[in-house]
Amino acid sequence: MQTESPYHFLFFGLTSFHSLPQREQAIAIECARMGHRVDFIEIAPSVAGKTHAALNRTFAPLARDTGFSRRNGIPNLRIHTPPTLPTGFRNSLTPTVDRIMFRRWFRRVFAGEDLSHSIAMVMMPLWWGNFIDRDLLDPALLVYDICDALEVQSRSDRTLARLKSSEAELVHEADLITYSAHEMASDLARHFPGKASMLLPNAVSRDFIARLDNTPVLHRNGHPRHIGYIGATNGKWFDADLMLETMRRFPDCRISVIGPVDKGFAEQCARMPHVKLHGYVHHDDLMQHLRSFDLALIPFRDNDITRVVNPLKLYEYASAGLPVVATRTDELAHYAEYCYLAGDRDSYFAGIRRALDEDDADMRARRRHFAEQNTWERRVQMLLAGLNEHAAVA
Repeated sequence: MQTESPYHFLFFGLTSFHSLPQREQAIAIECARMGHRVDFIEIAPSVAGKTHAALNRTFAPLARDTGFSRRNGIPNLRIHTPPTLPTGFRNSLTPTVDRIMFRRWFRRVFAGEDLSHSIAMVMMPLWWGNFIDRDLLDPALLVYDICDALEVQSRSDRTLARLKSSEAELVHEADLITYSAHEMASDLARHFPGKASMLLPNAVSRDFIARLDNTPVLHRNGHPRHIGYIGATNGKWFDADLMLETMRRFPDCRISVIGPVDKGFAEQCARMPHVKLHGYVHHDDLMQHLRSFDLALIPFRDNDITRVVNPLKLYEYASAGLPVVATRTDELAHYAEYCYLAGDRDSYFAGIRRALDEDDADMRARRRHFAEQNTWERRVQMLLAGLNEHAAVA
């Protein structure tokens, strides 16, 4: 595999390209910026999904997750939206119909193209065997960027069973597995012995850091200190009770939550005037919020899911040099020098008090340096080196 030549990447996404930025979009963008051709295939929309999104936009605007636009402008990047399926990607009631519709669409979009030299990056195991296989696509290299925890992607036992079955098939076929968390290594060795794999942690865009540099710091000027959290509040990894208790214990601080919230969480926050729920904020607009924070939070549960979660927000917080107070998890323990890690609630709240009092320019510079050393550009360079090591493109 010669890195002097541009490659053709086919990304089979975990979500739509225009949802909140995730690992998959970042890797695809960096590959394209480096001169490689990238075709990003989104998860197919569904009638049920579109209906749910429309209801959210109307009745639960703080919970909606659609409507973003991506400022693309990258010549080598093409984004493809498959046809709308009758039911849904994860809980399909019409798998044969879904498969036929997708495969006809795929053959039409890539008609006349030789994909045998492509590199397929599969970000969600349900793709394999349900929509794509070697009969449809036989790439030079098949890479599975393994999900942090399949439980996060499932909404029922039936879906989880489908995910596990598809993952077993995909891993068997894959030439290489990439994974984001240090703590995944032992799981991979146990469940998929002998399979080639490489650690590819999450990161932050160099553009994000540059835009943050150009965003002025918002000084308090007598206003209360500002505690911020960026992310979802309704996942299996988020400790809503811990976040709500934080709000109650720090009434003299402003507290901002940026991301989707469910109705129950919003109702409890409405009773606390020092708390503001911003809902979804475009990724390009996060800088002004980060510049206004005095510290940032990662209030995770400590469970089997968070054990293998390498949070994107850690790198974004570090880009602003912010003190970070986080629940101690096995994965975050690898980053202890950049966080105040707490093993229980008392130490979590004590960490917030210490972080609010922190006035350490050296620590802020160290966090910022950590972000600069962990960009998506560097991650893609690692990926390309791994592709060279594990396979050869004819």
